[in-house]
Amino acid sequence: MKPMLNKTLAALTLAVCTLPFAAHAQDAKADDAKKALAVKLAQIQQKNDSVQLAHQLVNAVAQPVIATWSQNIDQNVPADKQKDVREKLDVELKKLLDATGKTVEAQAAKTAESALVPVYMEKLSADELKTIVAYLESPASAKFQEAGGQAANAWAAQIINATESTVEGHLKKFDEAAAKIVKAATGAKPAAAAKPETKAETKAETKAETKAETKAAPASASDGASGGIKTKVERVEQKQ
Repeated sequence: MKPMLNKTLAALTLAVCTLPFAAHAQDAKADDAKKALAVKLAQIQQKNDSVQLAHQLVNAVAQPVIATWSQNIDQNVPADKQKDVREKLDVELKKLLDATGKTVEAQAAKTAESALVPVYMEKLSADELKTIVAYLESPASAKFQEAGGQAANAWAAQIINATESTVEGHLKKFDEAAAKIVKAATGAKPAAAAKPETKAETKAETKAETKAETKAAPASASDGASGGIKTKVERVEQKQ
């Protein structure tokens, strides 16, 4: 009887000791499956978003450079030489943007998993990751992404149309307040701020400039590549 009891106790002890290891193995397997989904999601996001992210980061680098050198040109270069200087600087600016873009895009691809996977592992469950990955790999997701840009542009256009007159009123109030502050500090009448162009005026001026430039000279190769170097510096200023 005693040997049988000893065997029973030994079997129970072995079973109890084995349970934690089995549970641990199952947890590790589940973690591995979840991590694989997180890696997959990071790879999808890197493929879909890295170029746009790199573009935004490059623009953040370029904006202060453009603003600084545009001001430098205005202050130090004679008016009759500014066009030529801007065109030459645009060539150098393109080199800067191309080189910076390649560097940033490479780093975006390199760091996608190390940056994104820990966040996904912490914030999303395995089931949520599975659902998201399945959607992003579906034809519906591709169509939604394709329509997204057009939808965003349409939305922005409606916002601009609805708020244009109100925003112009805010700008007018700002100009009046700024003029009073400058006058109080200097005792002189400040120069009037430039009136914001309406969309109709902008279109008319653009059309007139295009006709004038077409008559004056044929478009250069650099104009076709960069959208016309009237220049990147000036185009960014207009956007700002």
